[in-house]
Amino acid sequence: MNRSPVRSILLLMLGICSTAQVESHHILGLFVNVHRSQLLVHMAVARALLQRGHQLTVVTTLPLAEVQLQGNVTHIVVPWEQPVDEVQPGSTSDWLLRLQRMFNRLEQSGDLLDQPAWKDFLKLSPKPHFDLLLLGYHFNDHLLGVAAHFNCPTVIVSTQQPIGFVNSLMGNPEERWYVPQPYDSRQRSGISAWLFGVWEKLMEMVARRVLQKIYSLHFPEPHYPPLETMRRSVVLALNNHHMISEGPIAPLLPSMIDMGGILLEQKLNETLPAIARNRSLIIFSLGTRFSWQRSPGHLVETFTEAFAQFPDYDIYWTYDGPNASEMMSYHSHLKLAKWWPQRHLLGQQQARLFITHGGKGSVTEALYYGVPMLGLPLLGDQRSNLQKMEAKGWGLTLSMQNVSHVELAKAMGRILSDSHYSASISTASHLYRDRPMSASDVATYWLEYVVRHRGAKHLYSPARQLNFVQYHSLDVYALVYGGLLLLIGIFSRINQWGFL
Repeated sequence: MNRSPVRSILLLMLGICSTAQVESHHILGLFVNVHRSQLLVHMAVARALLQRGHQLTVVTTLPLAEVQLQGNVTHIVVPWEQPVDEVQPGSTSDWLLRLQRMFNRLEQSGDLLDQPAWKDFLKLSPKPHFDLLLLGYHFNDHLLGVAAHFNCPTVIVSTQQPIGFVNSLMGNPEERWYVPQPYDSRQRSGISAWLFGVWEKLMEMVARRVLQKIYSLHFPEPHYPPLETMRRSVVLALNNHHMISEGPIAPLLPSMIDMGGILLEQKLNETLPAIARNRSLIIFSLGTRFSWQRSPGHLVETFTEAFAQFPDYDIYWTYDGPNASEMMSYHSHLKLAKWWPQRHLLGQQQARLFITHGGKGSVTEALYYGVPMLGLPLLGDQRSNLQKMEAKGWGLTLSMQNVSHVELAKAMGRILSDSHYSASISTASHLYRDRPMSASDVATYWLEYVVRHRGAKHLYSPARQLNFVQYHSLDVYALVYGGLLLLIGIFSRINQWGFL
């Protein structure tokens, strides 16, 4: 008797039963004051929860016109956005000025909590019961007061490799000697990495004082717990990272969960361009925060002259500047538009090169589809993303400062002609895709786990209860080395007295 149909039916029934047993929970998604690229990651987690049948209340500061959510969801918009810093290549601002700008933005982030729509959200009546707060994390510890307000456990969603802020929040060990940090543009190791870590921790301490001030103003004691209490109560961190393929290999607590690639599991709902099957593709985009309208005119000429040397490739250029029609009529292989479906283009078999600013999402998409990259970093973690990319042999990186069409064309030609780059990233792509569970399944499992176990306090690291001196064993070191110095001093004095 052939039992395979019977076995298939039984497996199907088990699948249906297991799906039916999923209990619906009410989850609050707080995704405010983030860039659109970060919001897309947060929405991917929200979509995965909706597909599991959960009820969501989603609060954003950006509209969701391009990110439709289907299911039992309530969307609350708080119409507020911080002034956007113009991102242009060649900027050589003094590092002190950049640092001051960063802290100014932290202070301005508190203005969101003064908006009428935000206050209306906190005064919802009747006060809803949330089983979980899902916080899109980006230097916004002060928003943990929302978890205190609604009395629910918190899980944070980070859109990249865990940074120092996330590690300290979760009590995760930071092995600075051999784990380069995301915002370290030089990807240091050894003593230089340790020194960079000291500087970064100092900046973190200053930033936390700013966030403490905002929290105390809007979530004052004794009505709300102290900020440090709320920081220690975060249960889980979901990180948009895949350590095995992207690196670096680092120690992770059970409460640090990799879900890299979750955005790539979402179905495409895009208007797709007609692509010639007999021509190879080059995709060029500098991200949503870059504008060709405000860029120097010579920069457009630099890229146009470089691209003119590759007439056998269709070059899809994300371009919002002037004279697009004239440029395309003069160079028929150039395809200019304000927006291209980047992921769809990278997924084409004809894709040969991706020229990118090095944002986390763009690098991940290139890795997933195995397309070599030419990196042109602009700001933030882009330099470190591209440095890791180049070190792994997935492509090359150039500086946007004074880049020439000769240098650009030479780098493009090198990547297109050397099979080493495509082979390296193709191998890494297979590694990236080889997982026991999808990123969506991993994320939803752990979120449901936290609710199922009523906050899952057993996941908390004991290190989170220690202060700075205790965590780094400074008192032990002081006792041991102080005792040794004391003994050396005693024996030295005895020797002087002639007893030895």
